[in-house]
Amino acid sequence: MNRKFRNVVYNTRLYLMLAIYVIVVSFPFYFMALTSLRSQKDVYNKATMLSPTNLILDNYATVINGSNMQVWLTNSIIVGVSSSAVALVIGVLAAYSLARLRFWGSNTLAKSVLFMYLIPSSLLFIPLYIIISNLQLLNTLWALILAYQTFNVPFTTWMLLGYFRTIPAELEEAALIDGCTRLGVLGRIVLPLSAPGIVTAFIFSFTNSWNEFLYAVVLAQRSELRTLPVGIYSFQIADILLWGQIMAAAIIATVPVLALYMLVQRFVVQGLTAGSVKA
Repeated sequence: MNRKFRNVVYNTRLYLMLAIYVIVVSFPFYFMALTSLRSQKDVYNKATMLSPTNLILDNYATVINGSNMQVWLTNSIIVGVSSSAVALVIGVLAAYSLARLRFWGSNTLAKSVLFMYLIPSSLLFIPLYIIISNLQLLNTLWALILAYQTFNVPFTTWMLLGYFRTIPAELEEAALIDGCTRLGVLGRIVLPLSAPGIVTAFIFSFTNSWNEFLYAVVLAQRSELRTLPVGIYSFQIADILLWGQIMAAAIIATVPVLALYMLVQRFVVQGLTAGSVKA
Protein backbone atom coordinates (compact mmCIF):
# COMPACT_ATOMS: atom_id res chain seq x y z
CA MET A 1 0.00 0.00 0.00
CA ASN A 2 2.83 2.36 0.88
CA ARG A 3 4.47 1.68 -2.44
CA LYS A 4 1.21 2.25 -4.32
CA PHE A 5 0.63 5.45 -2.38
CA ARG A 6 4.12 6.71 -3.24
CA ASN A 7 3.54 5.94 -6.92
CA VAL A 8 0.24 7.83 -6.86
CA VAL A 9 1.88 10.81 -5.17
CA TYR A 10 4.77 10.75 -7.65
CA ASN A 11 2.47 10.55 -10.69
CA THR A 12 0.24 13.30 -9.29
CA ARG A 13 3.21 15.61 -8.82
CA LEU A 14 4.55 14.76 -12.28
CA TYR A 15 1.27 15.45 -14.09
CA LEU A 16 0.71 18.59 -12.04
CA MET A 17 4.11 19.95 -13.06
CA LEU A 18 3.44 19.01 -16.69
CA ALA A 19 0.05 20.73 -16.56
CA ILE A 20 1.62 23.91 -15.16
CA TYR A 21 4.31 23.78 -17.84
CA VAL A 22 1.73 23.35 -20.63
CA ILE A 23 -0.31 26.27 -19.30
CA VAL A 24 2.73 28.55 -19.07
CA VAL A 25 3.93 27.61 -22.58
CA SER A 26 0.47 27.79 -24.17
CA PHE A 27 -0.63 31.08 -22.61
CA PRO A 28 1.29 33.37 -25.05
CA PHE A 29 -0.28 31.56 -28.02
CA TYR A 30 -3.73 31.76 -26.44
CA PHE A 31 -3.32 35.49 -25.82
CA MET A 32 -1.96 36.03 -29.32
CA ALA A 33 -4.93 34.19 -30.86
CA LEU A 34 -7.44 36.20 -28.80
CA THR A 35 -5.77 39.50 -29.69
CA SER A 36 -5.84 38.62 -33.39
CA LEU A 37 -9.64 38.23 -33.15
CA ARG A 38 -10.34 41.58 -31.51
CA SER A 39 -10.81 45.13 -32.69
CA GLN A 40 -8.26 47.79 -31.78
CA LYS A 41 -10.62 49.14 -29.09
CA ASP A 42 -11.26 45.74 -27.47
CA VAL A 43 -7.55 44.93 -27.31
CA TYR A 44 -7.15 47.39 -24.42
CA ASN A 45 -10.31 46.33 -22.58
CA LYS A 46 -8.95 44.76 -19.38
CA ALA A 47 -12.32 43.31 -18.37
CA THR A 48 -12.46 40.94 -21.37
CA MET A 49 -8.76 40.71 -22.17
CA LEU A 50 -8.48 36.99 -21.36
CA SER A 51 -12.00 35.85 -22.17
CA PRO A 52 -13.09 34.73 -25.68
CA THR A 53 -15.70 37.46 -26.23
CA ASN A 54 -16.30 40.06 -28.95
CA LEU A 55 -14.31 38.03 -31.47
CA ILE A 56 -14.14 39.13 -35.12
CA LEU A 57 -12.25 38.08 -38.25
CA ASP A 58 -11.64 41.58 -39.59
CA ASN A 59 -7.94 41.55 -38.74
CA TYR A 60 -7.34 38.41 -40.80
CA ALA A 61 -9.32 39.88 -43.71
CA THR A 62 -7.22 43.05 -43.55
CA VAL A 63 -3.93 41.13 -43.38
CA ILE A 64 -4.78 38.75 -46.21
CA ASN A 65 -6.59 41.14 -48.56
CA GLY A 66 -5.26 44.54 -47.53
CA SER A 67 -1.53 43.84 -47.36
CA ASN A 68 1.20 42.02 -49.28
CA MET A 69 1.03 38.93 -47.08
CA GLN A 70 1.25 36.59 -50.09
CA VAL A 71 4.40 38.35 -51.27
CA TRP A 72 5.94 38.20 -47.80
CA LEU A 73 5.15 34.50 -47.50
CA THR A 74 6.64 33.79 -50.92
CA ASN A 75 9.82 35.74 -50.16
CA SER A 76 10.22 34.03 -46.79
CA ILE A 77 9.77 30.58 -48.33
CA ILE A 78 12.25 31.29 -51.14
CA VAL A 79 14.88 32.73 -48.79
CA GLY A 80 14.32 30.11 -46.08
CA VAL A 81 14.49 27.07 -48.38
CA SER A 82 17.38 28.41 -50.48
CA SER A 83 19.58 29.57 -47.60
CA SER A 84 18.92 26.36 -45.65
CA ALA A 85 19.71 24.15 -48.66
CA VAL A 86 23.00 25.98 -49.35
CA ALA A 87 23.93 25.87 -45.65
CA LEU A 88 23.11 22.16 -45.51
CA VAL A 89 25.42 21.33 -48.43
CA ILE A 90 28.30 23.33 -46.93
CA GLY A 91 27.56 22.07 -43.42
CA VAL A 92 27.54 18.40 -44.46
CA LEU A 93 30.93 18.68 -46.15
CA ALA A 94 32.44 20.73 -43.31
CA ALA A 95 31.04 18.53 -40.53
CA TYR A 96 32.16 15.30 -42.20
CA SER A 97 35.64 16.70 -42.78
CA LEU A 98 35.97 17.75 -39.13
CA ALA A 99 34.51 14.48 -37.85
CA ARG A 100 36.60 12.05 -39.93
CA LEU A 101 39.66 13.77 -41.37
CA ARG A 102 42.62 14.45 -39.13
CA PHE A 103 44.67 17.55 -39.93
CA TRP A 104 46.51 20.24 -38.00
CA GLY A 105 44.08 22.44 -36.10
CA SER A 106 41.02 20.28 -36.79
CA ASN A 107 40.00 20.10 -33.12
CA THR A 108 40.39 23.84 -32.65
CA LEU A 109 38.43 24.51 -35.82
CA ALA A 110 35.65 22.16 -34.69
CA LYS A 111 35.35 24.00 -31.38
CA SER A 112 35.42 27.41 -33.06
CA VAL A 113 32.38 26.53 -35.18
CA LEU A 114 30.10 26.94 -32.17
CA PHE A 115 31.68 30.28 -31.24
CA MET A 116 31.12 31.52 -34.79
CA TYR A 117 27.42 30.70 -34.45
CA LEU A 118 27.25 32.67 -31.19
CA ILE A 119 28.56 35.91 -32.75
CA PRO A 120 25.69 38.45 -32.59
CA SER A 121 24.19 39.45 -35.92
CA SER A 122 24.43 43.11 -34.95
CA LEU A 123 28.24 42.88 -35.17
CA LEU A 124 28.18 41.53 -38.71
CA PHE A 125 25.54 43.45 -40.60
CA ILE A 126 27.75 46.48 -41.34
CA PRO A 127 30.64 44.50 -42.94
CA LEU A 128 28.05 42.27 -44.64
CA TYR A 129 26.32 45.35 -46.02
CA ILE A 130 29.64 46.59 -47.48
CA ILE A 131 30.48 43.18 -48.99
CA ILE A 132 27.04 42.67 -50.52
CA SER A 133 27.02 46.26 -51.79
CA ASN A 134 30.36 45.67 -53.53
CA LEU A 135 28.89 42.51 -55.09
CA GLN A 136 25.96 44.64 -56.33
CA LEU A 137 23.45 42.35 -54.65
CA LEU A 138 21.72 44.91 -52.44
CA ASN A 139 17.92 44.86 -52.58
CA THR A 140 17.79 41.32 -53.92
CA LEU A 141 16.80 38.06 -52.27
CA TRP A 142 20.32 36.80 -53.03
CA ALA A 143 21.62 39.28 -50.45
CA LEU A 144 19.56 37.58 -47.74
CA ILE A 145 20.43 34.07 -48.92
CA LEU A 146 24.15 34.86 -48.72
CA ALA A 147 23.91 36.80 -45.45
CA TYR A 148 22.01 33.99 -43.72
CA GLN A 149 24.95 31.65 -44.30
CA THR A 150 26.78 33.50 -41.53
CA PHE A 151 24.60 31.83 -38.90
CA ASN A 152 23.16 28.83 -40.79
CA VAL A 153 26.48 27.28 -41.85
CA PRO A 154 28.06 27.31 -38.34
CA PHE A 155 24.85 25.96 -36.80
CA THR A 156 24.43 23.21 -39.41
CA THR A 157 28.10 22.24 -39.16
CA TRP A 158 28.03 22.11 -35.37
CA MET A 159 24.83 20.07 -35.29
CA LEU A 160 25.91 17.54 -37.93
CA LEU A 161 29.39 17.25 -36.43
CA GLY A 162 27.95 15.67 -33.31
CA TYR A 163 25.69 13.43 -35.39
CA PHE A 164 28.45 12.17 -37.72
CA ARG A 165 30.58 11.22 -34.73
CA THR A 166 27.88 8.77 -33.61
CA ILE A 167 28.18 6.77 -36.86
CA PRO A 168 30.62 3.83 -36.49
CA ALA A 169 33.81 4.54 -38.41
CA GLU A 170 34.14 0.81 -39.18
CA LEU A 171 31.34 1.08 -41.77
CA GLU A 172 33.25 3.74 -43.65
CA GLU A 173 36.56 1.90 -43.36
CA ALA A 174 34.99 -1.22 -44.87
CA ALA A 175 33.67 0.81 -47.79
CA LEU A 176 37.07 2.44 -48.32
CA ILE A 177 38.73 -0.99 -48.37
CA ASP A 178 36.24 -2.09 -51.04
CA GLY A 179 37.41 0.80 -53.22
CA CYS A 180 34.86 3.50 -52.40
CA THR A 181 36.06 7.10 -52.38
CA ARG A 182 35.49 9.53 -49.52
CA LEU A 183 32.68 11.24 -51.39
CA GLY A 184 31.23 7.84 -52.22
CA VAL A 185 31.28 6.88 -48.55
CA LEU A 186 29.61 10.17 -47.68
CA GLY A 187 26.87 9.76 -50.28
CA ARG A 188 26.19 6.02 -49.97
CA ILE A 189 26.72 5.35 -46.27
CA VAL A 190 26.92 8.47 -44.11
CA LEU A 191 24.07 10.50 -45.59
CA PRO A 192 21.45 7.70 -45.53
CA LEU A 193 22.34 6.92 -41.90
CA SER A 194 22.26 10.63 -41.05
CA ALA A 195 18.81 11.37 -42.50
CA PRO A 196 17.24 12.36 -39.12
CA GLY A 197 20.14 14.69 -38.32
CA ILE A 198 20.08 16.26 -41.79
CA VAL A 199 16.33 16.86 -41.61
CA THR A 200 16.72 18.39 -38.14
CA ALA A 201 19.53 20.68 -39.27
CA PHE A 202 17.47 21.81 -42.27
CA ILE A 203 14.39 22.52 -40.15
CA PHE A 204 16.30 24.58 -37.61
CA SER A 205 18.16 26.49 -40.33
CA PHE A 206 14.85 27.17 -42.06
CA THR A 207 13.38 28.44 -38.78
CA ASN A 208 16.36 30.74 -38.21
CA SER A 209 15.96 32.18 -41.71
CA TRP A 210 12.17 32.43 -41.36
CA ASN A 211 12.40 34.50 -38.16
CA GLU A 212 15.40 36.70 -39.05
CA PHE A 213 14.67 40.44 -39.01
CA LEU A 214 17.84 42.56 -38.89
CA TYR A 215 19.47 41.46 -42.17
CA ALA A 216 16.10 41.41 -43.92
CA VAL A 217 15.34 45.03 -43.04
CA VAL A 218 18.86 46.27 -43.88
CA LEU A 219 19.77 44.32 -47.03
CA ALA A 220 16.39 44.16 -48.79
CA GLN A 221 14.69 47.52 -48.31
CA ARG A 222 12.30 47.45 -51.27
CA SER A 223 8.71 46.71 -50.28
CA GLU A 224 8.34 43.83 -52.75
CA LEU A 225 11.33 42.07 -51.14
CA ARG A 226 10.04 42.10 -47.56
CA THR A 227 9.99 38.86 -45.65
CA LEU A 228 7.40 38.05 -42.99
CA PRO A 229 9.16 39.62 -39.96
CA VAL A 230 9.67 42.89 -41.84
CA GLY A 231 6.15 42.75 -43.22
CA ILE A 232 4.68 42.29 -39.74
CA TYR A 233 6.70 45.27 -38.56
CA SER A 234 4.94 47.40 -41.19
CA PHE A 235 1.72 47.20 -39.15
CA GLN A 236 3.29 49.69 -36.76
CA ILE A 237 2.36 53.16 -37.96
CA ALA A 238 4.48 55.81 -36.18
CA ASP A 239 3.74 55.21 -32.49
CA ILE A 240 0.50 53.27 -33.15
CA LEU A 241 0.67 49.50 -32.91
CA LEU A 242 -2.16 47.71 -34.71
CA TRP A 243 -2.09 44.79 -32.31
CA GLY A 244 -4.95 42.87 -33.87
CA GLN A 245 -3.37 42.88 -37.32
CA ILE A 246 0.11 42.22 -35.93
CA MET A 247 -1.11 39.15 -34.06
CA ALA A 248 -3.15 37.95 -37.04
CA ALA A 249 -0.07 38.20 -39.27
CA ALA A 250 2.00 36.44 -36.60
CA ILE A 251 -0.51 33.59 -36.46
CA ILE A 252 -0.39 33.21 -40.24
CA ALA A 253 3.42 33.28 -40.16
CA THR A 254 3.49 30.58 -37.46
CA VAL A 255 1.27 28.09 -39.30
CA PRO A 256 3.75 26.99 -42.04
CA VAL A 257 6.60 26.38 -39.59
CA LEU A 258 4.28 24.61 -37.15
CA ALA A 259 2.96 22.36 -39.91
CA LEU A 260 6.52 21.59 -41.01
CA TYR A 261 7.53 20.62 -37.49
CA MET A 262 4.49 18.37 -37.14
CA LEU A 263 5.29 16.59 -40.41
CA VAL A 264 8.90 15.82 -39.50
CA GLN A 265 8.58 15.62 -35.72
CA ARG A 266 9.87 12.05 -35.60
CA PHE A 267 13.03 12.96 -37.51
CA VAL A 268 13.63 16.04 -35.37
CA VAL A 269 13.44 14.03 -32.13
CA GLN A 270 15.76 11.34 -33.51
CA GLY A 271 18.22 13.93 -34.80
CA LEU A 272 18.37 15.83 -31.53
CA THR A 273 18.79 12.76 -29.32
CA ALA A 274 21.35 11.04 -31.56
CA GLY A 275 23.35 14.20 -32.14
CA SER A 276 23.64 14.86 -28.42
CA VAL A 277 25.46 11.60 -27.67
CA LYS A 278 28.85 12.75 -28.86
CA ALA A 279 29.52 16.41 -29.53
